[in-house]
Amino acid sequence: MVAFISNVDTAFEVINLVNSDLLYKSVLTRICGERRVAITHRNLKNWDDFKTLENACTEKCTLDLHTTQLFGARQSKSESITAWIEGVRRLSSKFRERTLQDCENDESVGIVALADIMRNIRFCARDFNG
Repeated sequence: MVAFISNVDTAFEVINLVNSDLLYKSVLTRICGERRVAITHRNLKNWDDFKTLENACTEKCTLDLHTTQLFGARQSKSESITAWIEGVRRLSSKFRERTLQDCENDESVGIVALADIMRNIRFCARDFNG
């Protein structure tokens, strides 16, 4: 979402202000999932309103939360392996994105590398002894 917001910010910087409403409506069509539900029920008039809401939501999702969600992921009995793996990948992506937001470059490289190693140990290692 960080890259998306940055790209839209750039688009708003280069367009003629007369077209800003049209661009905003177009941007809203690209948003889906939980975020779409969240913005549908609010009266967001422009891109700045959306960013304010997104920043408020993002602040609630701390790096600690993403870490807990990633390493606490469990496959439910009704969930397919494919769906579970996709869920782990999605959580890993959110963790990486938040790490890049919250940490300095040199810190984020180490954190992401360590998280990849831990994720591989947690989700890929198999105990063949029992």
